[in-house]
Amino acid sequence: MHRDTISFAAPLVGLVVGAVILVGSLFVTGLSIVSIVGGVIGLASIAALGYAVARATDETPSVDTVERERDDGLGRARGAK
Repeated sequence: MHRDTISFAAPLVGLVVGAVILVGSLFVTGLSIVSIVGGVIGLASIAALGYAVARATDETPSVDTVERERDDGLGRARGAK
């Protein structure tokens, strides 16, 4: 399986699992250690997803900058690949 698929899918699955544990535990038992564990799983998944996004955007830029002549003196324009 592709590395990016795993690095993005695993945190999303963890986020869903953490949300189910958190919400289910809050409805059944109220605020307890199980609901706190669900919240921690969700927060860890959000951090892992942020890390995956940061690592994926570090590889290749999605937009190239090109030099071109302009009358207003800015001189830089963005162009898609």
